[in-house]
Amino acid sequence: MTYPEAVTLAAALADAGVQQQLLDEAGRHQPHSLADVPRLVGELARRLERPWIAGRLTVATTGPLNAWVRACVRSQAGHRPKTQSMWRISPPHRPTPVSQLLADSSDRGETPVQPEPASLPDSAEDAVRGFARGLRHARAYAAEHSHLCAPNTVQMEGFAVGLWLANQRAAGPELAPERAAALAALDPWWNPPWNLWWQRIYHRAKALVKTGQPLTPEHGFPGTTENLGTWLYEQCTSYSSLHPGQQRLLADLGITPERARAAMPRRRDLKAARRTALDHARAYADEHGHLCAPTSARQDGFAIGKWLHNQRVRARRGQLDPTLNQALADIDSSWSPPWPTDWQREHHIAHAAVTAGALLDPEAGFRNFDDRTGQWLYAQCVNYRLLQPGQQHLLARLGLTEPVAGTAVPNPATQHPAMETGLHYARTWAAEHGTLDLPRTTHHAGFPLGGWLAQQRHQANLHRELFDTPWPHEEHLTRIDPYWNPPWGMKWQRRYQAARTQLTPGQNLAPEEGFPGTPDWTGQWLYSQCAVYGDLRPRQQQLLADLGLTAEGARTALPRRKTQAASFAAGLAHARAWAREHGNLAVPQPARHDGYRLGAWLGTQRRRASRGKLPADRIKALEAIDPHWNPAGGPRWQQAYLTARTHTTGRSLATTADLNALPSATTKWLFTQCSSYDSLHPEQQQLLAAIGLTSERARALAPPPKPPQGARPARPRLKNPPSAFAAGLPYAQAWTAQHGHLTSADYRTEHDGFPLGWWLYKQRRAAHAHVKRTGRAWPHNPQLTALDPWWNPPWRATWNHSWHQAHTHHTAAQPFPNQTTKWIRTQQRAWEQLHSHQQHLMTTIGIHGPTPLHRYNSRPVHVTNQPTELINTHETDSEQETRSSQARPVGARKQRQAPRQHTAHRRTQPAN
Repeated sequence: MTYPEAVTLAAALADAGVQQQLLDEAGRHQPHSLADVPRLVGELARRLERPWIAGRLTVATTGPLNAWVRACVRSQAGHRPKTQSMWRISPPHRPTPVSQLLADSSDRGETPVQPEPASLPDSAEDAVRGFARGLRHARAYAAEHSHLCAPNTVQMEGFAVGLWLANQRAAGPELAPERAAALAALDPWWNPPWNLWWQRIYHRAKALVKTGQPLTPEHGFPGTTENLGTWLYEQCTSYSSLHPGQQRLLADLGITPERARAAMPRRRDLKAARRTALDHARAYADEHGHLCAPTSARQDGFAIGKWLHNQRVRARRGQLDPTLNQALADIDSSWSPPWPTDWQREHHIAHAAVTAGALLDPEAGFRNFDDRTGQWLYAQCVNYRLLQPGQQHLLARLGLTEPVAGTAVPNPATQHPAMETGLHYARTWAAEHGTLDLPRTTHHAGFPLGGWLAQQRHQANLHRELFDTPWPHEEHLTRIDPYWNPPWGMKWQRRYQAARTQLTPGQNLAPEEGFPGTPDWTGQWLYSQCAVYGDLRPRQQQLLADLGLTAEGARTALPRRKTQAASFAAGLAHARAWAREHGNLAVPQPARHDGYRLGAWLGTQRRRASRGKLPADRIKALEAIDPHWNPAGGPRWQQAYLTARTHTTGRSLATTADLNALPSATTKWLFTQCSSYDSLHPEQQQLLAAIGLTSERARALAPPPKPPQGARPARPRLKNPPSAFAAGLPYAQAWTAQHGHLTSADYRTEHDGFPLGWWLYKQRRAAHAHVKRTGRAWPHNPQLTALDPWWNPPWRATWNHSWHQAHTHHTAAQPFPNQTTKWIRTQQRAWEQLHSHQQHLMTTIGIHGPTPLHRYNSRPVHVTNQPTELINTHETDSEQETRSSQARPVGARKQRQAPRQHTAHRRTQPAN
C-alpha cells in the first residue's frame, strides 16, 4: 500500500528544479534545520496541499527529510562523487511495515492491539543502557558548562563524555528522534553545522555578556581578553559569510549586521601583555629553576614555551628590547644561551640530580641518574672536545672535566640509548667481526645492538624518502661500515657476504661452465645475479666483480646443475664430520657445519624417509653413521635423551632421590618419560632401558596424576572500569593495607571487582607521559609513593613481581620454586646491567653479586654470600639451563604433561 502523499513527496524531492532551488537557497552553508531553507518547506507544503505542515517542519533538526536536505547539499544533488547517497533512510527513521501493523491488529475491529514490548537483543539493550549512561554524564557536563561542545578528551567521572558526544554528532540527522530530542533539550546547538571550536569561543563570549560586560564592536571590544576580542573582530569582518545560525547567535550577543560593519579592531596593551608574560616566566622559573622551557610548555594556561622561544629569536637577531632582555636575565642568566636550549635544559636536570646527592660515576655508565639523563651525560663525555667553552664550564660545575669524561663508559641496560652509546657498541662489534650485518636479536656486551641498528636503518630510510638531504647520522655509521644500510637492502647484502665467505680469494668462478667448484647455494645465487645483472646498481656490480663475476661472465653464465647424488654426497660428508665431532646426528634444525645447513638437510632426509621416498642405500649410509639418525620420538626427544645419557652415566636411577640429584632440566625430562612410559615407542623404551630406566622403575617413579581442579568462581567486575586516578586510589590503599605494598599487583590483579593491576598500568603510563611532556614530576606521584616507593620503578614492573615472589619465599624461609631460581640466575648473569636500586633489592633476598648459583640439596655445603636454599654440591652449567623436550609417541599429537608431584610416602623434596 502506498499513500498518495508519499508519491507526491517523492516526486517533489526527485524534481531537479526543487533540488537546484535547495542548492541556491542553502548557498555554501550546511542547513542546521529546515528553518534554514524556508523556500523548500513552502514548496513541499504547496505540493502536498497542507499549508499547516510548514510550521511543523521548520523546527525539525533531525529526521529523514532533514537528512535528505543535508545529503543533497553535501553531494550537490548527487553530482559530487564519493559521497553518501541522499536517498538512504537510516533504520531509526524507517516506518513500520503495514503487514506488521495488520498482523498485530485485532480480529474484532480495526484498532491495533497494544502488544507486550518485545525483549530487545543483548546488543540493543547494551546500546540503550550505553546511551542512558552517556546522557547522564552529558547532563552533568551541561549543568557545569551550559553547553555540550566538549572536546573529545573530556571525561566525567571516568567516562569519556567528549568522545561519546562526538559519536552522537557523527550520526547527525540519522540519530534516533528521541535521542536527538534528549540532547537538544540540554543544548539546542549540541551539533552545529560549523566547527565546535567556533561554538566554544562563542560560549566564552556569552559567559562574559552574562556577567554584565557589554560587547561594543565600535570601540574595539574593550573589557575582553586579547584572544576573545580578536576573535570577535574577525567575526565582524566576515559577518556576511557566516552561517545564518551563527549570525543569529551573534545577534543574541548584541552584534547585529550594523554594529558588525562599524566594528573596530581590538587594541593590544603591549606593556600589560609584557608584564603578564614576565609574571608567568617568574612562576615557571620558581617551579623548574630555569627558563629553558620547551615550546609546548604552558604555565597556568599561558604558552610560556612559545613566548620564550620568540624572545630568543628576537634576541639573537638583535631586535629584543634591552629592558625585557635584562628582566629575563634577572630571572635566569642563561635564559638565551648560544647553544641549543635543549642542551641547557638537560644540564639543569643533571645539575638538580647532582645537587640532590646523585653520585657522578662515569666509569659505571652514570647509573645513578635517570636513564635519559645518564645517556645525555655520556654523550657529553664523548663530544667533550667539540663543546663550547661555556658548555665545558657548566659541565665542570657538575664535576665532569675532560679527564673524568675520558673515563666514561656507556650503560648497556639503557632503554633510551643515545646515538653515542649505539655508535660505541657498533664500533666494537665491527672491530671484532668486520661488518655491521647482524640479526635484529643480537646483543653485544648486554646492549641490543641488532635492534638498535634496525631502528637506525628505519630512520635513515624514512629520512631518505621525505627529504633530499642525507640523514644527519649517516656519516658516523658509514665510517664504521660503508654497507651498514645499502640502498639495495640488507637481504642482498647478507647473501653477498655469505657467498664471499664460502669462496676463496682469487677463485675462478667459471660462470660459462655453471660455476663448478662452488658450494651448491653459492653457485645458484651467483647465477641468479647473472640473470638480473643489467638491473643491478653499479656498486653491486663492483662488489660482484670483487668476487670474480664480471659483466662478460654474467652474459655467458650457465645455470648451476648438480645431480641429486652429488648433493646427497655433500650432505653425507658434512654429516660424517658432525658425527665425528659430536658422536651422533641429533642435529638441531638451524645448525650449520662449515656454512652448510646440515640441520635442514637432515630434516629433509627424515621427511623423505617417513614418506618412503628415500632410497634404501641412502638410509643405510645414514644408519652407518648413526643408527638413530631418524629417531622414533623425533630429533628433539633424541637430543634430550643424549643429554640425559651424559648426565646419568655411572649413576643409579632406582629412587626419586637419584633423579633429584641430576640437573633440573634432566630431572624434569626423566619424570616426564616415567609418567608417559606406556605411550612411548618401543624404540624409545629400549633407549631408556639402556640408561637404567626400565618399565618397572618408570612405573614406580612415575608421579601420581594431578587431581582435577574445579572451575574458579566468577568474580564481579566493572564492565567499563574507570581509569581516573580518584576512582582507583581507594582500591590501591585497601590493597596496600592488606599486603603492605603494590608490588605484587600484576596486570590481571583485581581487588573487590576493580581491575587494580590495569589501573596501576594506566597510572604508570600517565606518569611517564606527563614527565616526557612537561619535564615535571607527575602530580599524583606522592600519593602512590606513600603507599609503595617502588610502585613505578625505572625498570619494567614485571621485574618487581618476580622479585616479590622471591622475597616472599625468602622471608618465610621457604625454598625457592624452580621458576624463581631461574629468575635469580638470570639476574646474577646480568648483574652488571642491573640498576643500582635493583642490586640493592637483590641483596634483601640474600643475593650480593654475580656469584654462580647452585641447586638446592638436602645436604648443602656452605657458599659465602648465597642463601642456603640455593646451595648444592653440583654446579649448574649452560646445558642445565636448556629447555627439555616433552615425550611424544610416534604419530601422536604433543600434549601438555602434568607437573611432577611426589607421593606422600616418599621423602619430601623441595621443588627444583
